[in-house]
Amino acid sequence: MPLKIKKSDNLFYLKGDLNVTNFKKVEKKVNNFLKEQSNVTLNINGINEIDTCAVDSIAQLFLNVSNHNKQLSIVGYGTKDIYDELIARDII
Repeated sequence: MPLKIKKSDNLFYLKGDLNVTNFKKVEKKVNNFLKEQSNVTLNINGINEIDTCAVDSIAQLFLNVSNHNKQLSIVGYGTKDIYDELIARDII
């Protein structure tokens, strides 16, 4: 299923499949948004499937955002798996 991104305030709703190819679109939107704001939240509740490369990309985005004194939050079903991966990589 193609990825759809909807934005409301500082919240991005992701729906569909998330993979390394379409994550670049998410990353670009987040980075553009964070040029003017200090925090952003990704709601992944609508994600049907996420590949390991997309998880790697999320981890890298999390590091990049943190290095610029900004905040990235991830909410929704599947968040614990991403959180566990970030802990395993000693990112958080």
